[in-house]
Amino acid sequence: MKHSRLRIAAGLKRCARLSALAIAVSLAWQAPASAAQPLTPKAYKLADSAYKAINAGDLPLAEGYASRAIKIQPGSEQLGLLLVDVYRREGKVDEADSMVESLIVRFPTSAAVRAQHGYLAQRQMRYDVACRDFAAAVATGKWSKEQQRNLRLAWSDSALAAKLPHEAGIALAPLADEKSAVIQVRIAQMSLQAGDRDTAIRMADLAAGDATTDGERNMAASIAAQARQDDQAADAPVDNTAQQKLQDAYDLLREHKDREALDAFQAGFSGGAGNAMNYADAGYAAKRIGLNQESIDLFEHSLDADENEHAFDAQRKFGYRREVEQLQRSWGFVLSVPYQSAAFGPQGTISVLQPGVEAYWQPPKIGYQNGRIFQFFVRGYGTAYDGSGNTTGLPTVQGSVGARYKPLPDQNVVLTAERLFHVGSQSMTDWLMRLGYSSEGGTDLRVTEPSWRSWQAYVEGAYFISAGRYIIYSELRYGHTWRLPMISDRLTIYPHAAVAGDHDNRQPDKTAIGAGPGIQLRYWFREGRYSAPASYLDVTVQYRFGVTSAARARGLVVRATLWF
Repeated sequence: MKHSRLRIAAGLKRCARLSALAIAVSLAWQAPASAAQPLTPKAYKLADSAYKAINAGDLPLAEGYASRAIKIQPGSEQLGLLLVDVYRREGKVDEADSMVESLIVRFPTSAAVRAQHGYLAQRQMRYDVACRDFAAAVATGKWSKEQQRNLRLAWSDSALAAKLPHEAGIALAPLADEKSAVIQVRIAQMSLQAGDRDTAIRMADLAAGDATTDGERNMAASIAAQARQDDQAADAPVDNTAQQKLQDAYDLLREHKDREALDAFQAGFSGGAGNAMNYADAGYAAKRIGLNQESIDLFEHSLDADENEHAFDAQRKFGYRREVEQLQRSWGFVLSVPYQSAAFGPQGTISVLQPGVEAYWQPPKIGYQNGRIFQFFVRGYGTAYDGSGNTTGLPTVQGSVGARYKPLPDQNVVLTAERLFHVGSQSMTDWLMRLGYSSEGGTDLRVTEPSWRSWQAYVEGAYFISAGRYIIYSELRYGHTWRLPMISDRLTIYPHAAVAGDHDNRQPDKTAIGAGPGIQLRYWFREGRYSAPASYLDVTVQYRFGVTSAARARGLVVRATLWF
């Protein structure tokens, strides 16, 4: 008896989550019909880019676009809902909650805002609040037939979870004649809560016959089994301590208390509560406070739970696997073979082939802290070929050892200090300080899209202290990436346009800028059940036409890179 009640409770939570997820997706991709303020051209362009980034699974990029759009047009309801959706997908519960609360104040009669507020309340198990929001959204909104159905399902699920069968009946009334296990199983549960065992059994049996998933069949069987009990234990109170712990966790997240929220999550999980989304939210909380191994374990639990729940699409699961890969990385190496692209090469040389290797290590705890990265590295490189006839081979081998730090979680700013030391007879000894910044979109693998827009922007300043030499290098690429599934679903091709340049105070022609077409082939590998591909091999070929007169600005550029 107790087990059937627990299965029903778990089923209700899953139904509530999935129906509300359908609402959230609908709101994310359709502008509210009542939106009175049209978007300005610039805000519209940024919003469109955010929607595309969401579709591609690039949530940090989507957040950037949505945040910029709402700064341009802060009074837009549509842009506010867009940013709420991005925060929700990123697991930023407190930011999503804060944004939607501000939207409720500014747009108290908006059906779209009430529906999104209801979704967040339902996710946080504040079912009474969710009921009020969904009821208001249904009553005041101009929804499509599918949207209306999803709202009523979410409303009924919240009412059933709150033990309000009469309100669940109001929500389901227009759908009652639908011959669907989705509706029948809810009417069966509503009838059981209201004490009508005969109707509960009849509707549960109908649901079992019309069910299309194991979850629906199991839920129907559990309701029927409970309703057929001879005693009155069906009305006995259920221990909701574990569920309350999860509720406490979300309350604490809204207060930015990640440590306490994580403890509450773990208490709820220990008590048998929790679903795939709860585990993912807990994983993000652990990540933010630097508990990397605990975060890894929680994301893995989330992926395991989703095997039965099917709450995530393929790109969402890939995103969690990427989180695991980044959290568990502690070392690696990079092999590169660039032709005519030798940064810091001997002065006056062109057509240079300069292979190099780097090994790096991230110390435990401080190596990766919620996007902040600290690494030690050692590297060596030398000239294998020089079209100008200069020295090649062992005399040119240069060694260095150093450390680099990425201090900002959401911005790719990297500070590097390294000591250059002699290996070959023509190498140097010096201190090299570097400051780099890069931004990119669409450079990771996407598992649900056949193609997507890609771009990269990079700039770095380097200063050799003893030599008094400084170099500023930059490159911009823009193009489109296609997967090549006919060969491998982990192989991509990226045709692009590139602009690259440098300023070197020791060169006769101090500034060199070139531009031209390029193409890159990249193969991703070394992935696991819980982790996204950790390594890739790529080959990039570009031909640059000189914008300035410097010889190093033009010609063929080829790079082969193994990132492991």
